[in-house]
Amino acid sequence: IMLRTQTPDVYDKWVKNEIPFNDPAVVNAIDIFGKIATDDKMVDGGAKAVAATDFRDSPKGLFAVPPKCYLHHQASFIPTFFPEGTKLGQDADFFYFPPFASKPELGTPVLGAGTLAMITKDSKAARAFIEFLKMPLAHEIWMAQGGFVTPFKGVNKDAYASDALKKQGEILANASTFRFDGSDLMPGKIGAGSFWT
Repeated sequence: IMLRTQTPDVYDKWVKNEIPFNDPAVVNAIDIFGKIATDDKMVDGGAKAVAATDFRDSPKGLFAVPPKCYLHHQASFIPTFFPEGTKLGQDADFFYFPPFASKPELGTPVLGAGTLAMITKDSKAARAFIEFLKMPLAHEIWMAQGGFVTPFKGVNKDAYASDALKKQGEILANASTFRFDGSDLMPGKIGAGSFWT
């Protein structure tokens, strides 16, 4: 919500603790989330379920008969926890959540995580491997395995293992702004501690 309501610079300041959690920009984002999360009609299991439901169990309501919810917000890996045999695009699908109408200047931001490669023991082989990772082929090999999307615009998009991954890759590649998840970048006591719990 921060990237949907504030500029990337404000988001970066928040992540670096240059603005506190009680800054009006952060409070506004929390209030927007709170209007949904504290409304029993908007949450499967009611407001009490927001903090009590394990994220792996959170999509179950989509597949109940009748469904207990119709929308679910989670990372691209969440289909791993869908019922066996679920077909993306048929039983469940996803879309890029539109930007706030009041903030068109913020474009189409994407929040995520990623895999980073670094050399810990310098060698010609290590440097050659890093050079290989910069090539479209390296990405296409990963793309074909599933569970991987890339912002690399030079890849063959048909290499994706599924239409769903291809669609996710297009969303990532076309993002006007990308930022790593703030909770992952903040010190552990905050990001994975008080912020998650």
